[in-house]
Amino acid sequence: MDLSICLPLYQQKPYKAVEKLMAQADELPVDYEILIIDDASAPDISAENTKFFEQLPQLRYLVLEQNIGRAKMRNRLAAEAQGKYMLCLDSDLIIDSADFIQTYWSARNMAQVLVGGRKTSALITGCELRYLYAKKREEASLSARQAKPYASFMTGNFFCEKAVFEKLHFDENIKGYGHEDTLFGLGLERLGVSLLQLNNPVVFAADDNNGSFLEKSKEALDNLVMLQGKHPDLSEKVGILNLALKLKGRNRAGVFRWCYNPFRKMILKNLLGSKPKLFYFDLYRLNHLLKS
Repeated sequence: MDLSICLPLYQQKPYKAVEKLMAQADELPVDYEILIIDDASAPDISAENTKFFEQLPQLRYLVLEQNIGRAKMRNRLAAEAQGKYMLCLDSDLIIDSADFIQTYWSARNMAQVLVGGRKTSALITGCELRYLYAKKREEASLSARQAKPYASFMTGNFFCEKAVFEKLHFDENIKGYGHEDTLFGLGLERLGVSLLQLNNPVVFAADDNNGSFLEKSKEALDNLVMLQGKHPDLSEKVGILNLALKLKGRNRAGVFRWCYNPFRKMILKNLLGSKPKLFYFDLYRLNHLLKS
């Protein structure tokens, strides 16, 4: 088989995305499959998905009995994929390009890993912090991604040879949300796996409400601290971690927290409100790291 289009799924019904992907793949001279693994969604959602997906002959839908998390899920997709190449996507995406798969397929011999980038959908009320962070920090231009190709690796939209996963897997010690992509990109660079950043974005829905995104951000920071112990050079790739380590190394963590605490409630109110500031978000995250 030539190509496996792989989507991890949890509590989602990505019917429009699947139909677009299938329509585009049908136009290519490739033998392909769409592989979806459901990470133990609610029974009613899995049942509805099963009813829809079983109509599609080139789609495999596997439902796990227990939730295994993001990193293990991506490794499971790689193990189950039958294609020589893998197109790895998130399920909450929107495909707005008519030649999305064609762009990847045409560039498949240019590097072992191709990364397409992403755009952010319209602002959703109550999700202002997630939207702002996505627009300002994650929606990088092609030139910015090309300047730091491995540091700009993102799991939600990449194309690779399946053989890449024989050299490197996602770290299954990472629990919950955040930074499996950071570590995977670092691993690709260490191994000398060729990586090319392309202008082939998917549209990402920034739909985490402000409170939920703050909690996920703390989860991601906790992952960073855990990973730093095993990968000391990780701080070179993550600016806020580097700053936290420098403050701790110079015994300035207590000084920062002493200055931060009087403004803690004001900062939290801003981040939960309709006009959050990324500067406050950085202070909030730095404070969390210095508590770890």
